[in-house]
Amino acid sequence: MKNIKNQFIAIALGLSVFTACQKETGDLIEIKTVDLENLNTGSSLYWNGSDGAGKFQSSGVTFENNYNSSWGSWDGFVYSQKGDIATSGYSNQYSVYDPANGTNKFAIYYPPFGADAFATFATGIEYTPKSISVCNSTYAALTMKNGDSNSFAKKFGGTSGNDKDWFKMTAIGFNAAGDSVKSVEFYLADYRSDDNTKDFIINKWTTFNLAPLGKINKITFRFSSTDNGTWGMNTPAYVCLDNFKYEVVTPR
Repeated sequence: MKNIKNQFIAIALGLSVFTACQKETGDLIEIKTVDLENLNTGSSLYWNGSDGAGKFQSSGVTFENNYNSSWGSWDGFVYSQKGDIATSGYSNQYSVYDPANGTNKFAIYYPPFGADAFATFATGIEYTPKSISVCNSTYAALTMKNGDSNSFAKKFGGTSGNDKDWFKMTAIGFNAAGDSVKSVEFYLADYRSDDNTKDFIINKWTTFNLAPLGKINKITFRFSSTDNGTWGMNTPAYVCLDNFKYEVVTPR
């Protein structure tokens, strides 16, 4: 018993010394949040890249944007503070489908055709993303809820309400060398349950866990849906994004 007791004391002392060393030499860990509140939306309440800037920045992250002046269209990232949850269709592409949003600013992502646009940290720097708040755009949400007026996109659930529809986003992380490393998925709408009361379209800011991506230099988002046609996905490929949190570790 005496030897066992001595061994226990020795282990306990060793653990306390290890803990003390951790506290003394441990790195400084900081969680930064990209909330976009530093950006100016102007009288239109959104920015879509029409000034030709090609990007915008907030809290150490650069968001790519492509604006086509010939068509007055854009892809990649834009930002907004519009919250019209009632108007359907493309004309309301800058609104978030959350009635509680208020004047909060947020980004919107729409992917370039056949390509990606990125939210990127500084050149060569890799950080660990923690989470991002996501919500449907009003344009996508009302299209899924009701279908669209020209019958291009369907009403989720179909006429019976029993169709197993879904709309999903995939976050993909890339390292500093430009290689994709990991991905994680999030359902923006899900009608797969046999119990139709469990069907949902995301209508409030919801946390999407990005920690499984590990250390990355940039991130992009891709979309998939059960509603597809000759030219690809019929569901509007939009998502609203806010409060991108990432971990910064500083050695000391």
